[in-house]
Amino acid sequence: MKILKQAFGPYRTNCYILKDNSKEWIIDPGMGASKWIEQECQNPVAILITHGHYDHIFDLARLKDIFPNLPIYCPKDDAFMLESDCFNTGLVPCKPDHLIFNDSGICDISLEGKKFSFYHLPGHTPGCSIIEVEGHIFSGDFIFKRSIGRYDFPYSDAELMKASLLRFSKLELDKNTPIHPGHGEDTALGDEQIHIPTWIARI
Repeated sequence: MKILKQAFGPYRTNCYILKDNSKEWIIDPGMGASKWIEQECQNPVAILITHGHYDHIFDLARLKDIFPNLPIYCPKDDAFMLESDCFNTGLVPCKPDHLIFNDSGICDISLEGKKFSFYHLPGHTPGCSIIEVEGHIFSGDFIFKRSIGRYDFPYSDAELMKASLLRFSKLELDKNTPIHPGHGEDTALGDEQIHIPTWIARI
């Protein structure tokens, strides 16, 4: 699997394209990402959303114009952020095609033979999730290199963030699992898990 990464918009939000067997999967298409995606994708399978903040979903409506049959998968608790411009940013609402029901904490979906696992880690947003596929984590705004997502926005919750960080610290995946965040540089699971007690203490 080949991973393409490009940062877009004023917050330099990372959009990812996963390429394998002449197919593509798109993660978090932010402001201005649609042109790049159109150039890179010949046979897109799906768009996957880590969470509903506008800088991660801004180009969804544009992509639906370009690829009308391309399905959008979104955590159910963040669907309202796609369906309305709740932050008054000029976002064109776009209803997701499939809601990820991950009340049990993890939801696995298969798309063209590739398994994506959504780990529900609320706090930054109600539906905030990280997505694991083939030994890679796409963490959205939950975890960054030596940092964590904010929990003081509208619809954020500090107590849920603490609980999610604790769950993340116990995630039983290889410590060398790469993490591809929504902003900034890549990191690794073990390199961030060791800092979780400090982050929890500071919230």
